[in-house]
Amino acid sequence: MKKLLLTTLGVTSIIIVAACNNNEENGESTIVEVNDTSITETEFIGELKDGFGEQMLNEMVQSTILNDKAEELDIGSEQIDEEFQSLKENYGVEDDEQLLTMLQTQFQLPVESIDEFKQDVLRPELVISEISEADVEITDEDKQEYYDNNKEDLESVSARHILVEDEETAEEVKNQLDDGEDFAELAEEYSTDGSASEGGELGFFTRGQMVEEFEETAFSLETGEISGPVETKHGFHIIEVLDKKESFEEFESDIENTLREEQSIPAEEVMQNLMDEANINVEESTYEDWIQS
Repeated sequence: MKKLLLTTLGVTSIIIVAACNNNEENGESTIVEVNDTSITETEFIGELKDGFGEQMLNEMVQSTILNDKAEELDIGSEQIDEEFQSLKENYGVEDDEQLLTMLQTQFQLPVESIDEFKQDVLRPELVISEISEADVEITDEDKQEYYDNNKEDLESVSARHILVEDEETAEEVKNQLDDGEDFAELAEEYSTDGSASEGGELGFFTRGQMVEEFEETAFSLETGEISGPVETKHGFHIIEVLDKKESFEEFESDIENTLREEQSIPAEEVMQNLMDEANINVEESTYEDWIQS
């Protein structure tokens, strides 16, 4: 995959032109002529090597090591395709070309096709992941213990609110809600914060993300319950809890991912270990100090 080189070429243009002279050397052919200045291929490649050569050489070495390791671990197209489908599901994308566009624009990955992405990104990541998690063991007891020890931090609430400046208005809004008025419509009419256009919805939040008085009330309400006026430094809130996540089953997958990450070997360490284990012979003395081992 063409990595940082593609995004950094423009930065070197001034340096390249400055290094060029007006005469072709040793009969070399000119690849670009700017006014009276000729840029030869040797000059162009030399500037790239001086600016990015060490980085690119190490990337090429690492890519070779990872490809060899993928063969050794028998990471084939079926496993790569499975990971690819999982990625699409995680990002809510059904179409391959839609995902490719996302990778190119949102993530700035210089991949030109899905096949290139699978081979140059997913395959190496699977190698790193498989080695990183080789010794990871997570039991049901581990997950339950983590949940018991972190229950309060894990619990989250989805709520909406109507924020007004004074208690009298808050009481008026609460009375209208008690009379059956629509919460979202009242939020749009009365609420003074940015959530008004969304019907007052705030999404899910955990403890520590809201001001203390708001948080205390939200976590004490049952799903579907609406509070009376709650005063905070922002004004007076009427809060309705829309949903709660608090059971072990709701957090089990997230807990497993957290424990897996804690037990896994960091990717940088995995790559360094692979570099240390590889048979790397620098045949040209000029490059002896370039390889990061």
